[in-house]
Amino acid sequence: MSPQEAKTSDANLILNCQSDDQAAFRILVERYQATAFRFAFRLTCNTPDAEDLCQNAFLRVWNYRYRINQELPFTTLLYTIVSRLWIDHQRSKKRRFFTNRVDALDAEIVDPNALPETIAINQDLAQRIKTLSTKLPPRQRLVFTLRDLEDLNIREVMEVTGLSAGSVKSNLSIARQKIRKQLQSITGRTL
Repeated sequence: MSPQEAKTSDANLILNCQSDDQAAFRILVERYQATAFRFAFRLTCNTPDAEDLCQNAFLRVWNYRYRINQELPFTTLLYTIVSRLWIDHQRSKKRRFFTNRVDALDAEIVDPNALPETIAINQDLAQRIKTLSTKLPPRQRLVFTLRDLEDLNIREVMEVTGLSAGSVKSNLSIARQKIRKQLQSITGRTL
């Protein structure tokens, strides 16, 4: 990304896209494609499906660029589109879950000062949580992924999913309880 591109705000880029500026759209894609892919991969656990979701999401952004509110964060729009495409994909395939696969692009940030054993334990726990999240029903999985894996706040999760605060919180609570229970049965320890 050039220094000029870095200075351009998302709102300005969206405004330029609404004037059919393909260069501005290219900048948005380059700026957010890794974010979109990471989120899509966490939902699908499948690289080709995640790539398809991302491509379709950016196509939707372009096709509906005239209706985008540039005052809202672009990531909220992107998370919303990816999550809705994923739900549509789930429905069309009449499958609840995708195959579990781990991808090197989904690496976790670790404390460089931690002991190697601690790092290994934390990475194993993070991977188990991601794997267990794929077994959740779609709505719980979506809310859990947005809140706990993508680190969005409740308000942002509400905006992306269209759910009420109570629904987000209850789905999140149920998802966390299910994952905690499954972790306890795997590890034999109370968490």
